[in-house]
Amino acid sequence: MNAPLPTSLEDLAVEMTRHGWDVSWQRNHGEARVEGSLRGGAAAMATARYTLEKGWVTRFYAIESVEDEGTHWLRIRRNALLTFISTDRLPADARRWIVRHTKCRCRKHSQPTQWRALHLLAGIQLERLSTRGVEEEKRVYRCRYDARRWHLTSQDERTPSSWHGTAAAL
Repeated sequence: MNAPLPTSLEDLAVEMTRHGWDVSWQRNHGEARVEGSLRGGAAAMATARYTLEKGWVTRFYAIESVEDEGTHWLRIRRNALLTFISTDRLPADARRWIVRHTKCRCRKHSQPTQWRALHLLAGIQLERLSTRGVEEEKRVYRCRYDARRWHLTSQDERTPSSWHGTAAAL
């Protein structure tokens, strides 16, 4: 039996779209994620996981833009995320927890957002074209172990992605 998708993620996606964010979804059995990104590297994410003991458990994350020196995902409360979505700034009095740990076991260099990974990929490709005329890295992909990590690869895409929506705009 599939549990219904929590409406809070749908509501957040509507808010992100209303405020000009590029929104993407991922849904699997018992878990869902909505992520929004802005030019400049700011990102907002809400994840939900269904357990028999607790039902839907939702967590909220934000990372500020490169200009605002955002380097780590911050775990925040829903109200702070709503403010961040509408103003691109976290409230000064918002409780925030820096997420320094990662579930990523890939041992590869990673970026915290798709926008930052695409930005790095574009820079690497331009550098390689100007020096060797060869593109090695071809695309970015979300780490399968940690939703807050993106990797670069030289491999073509092998399987269809479960990620749906718009790519982060450079």
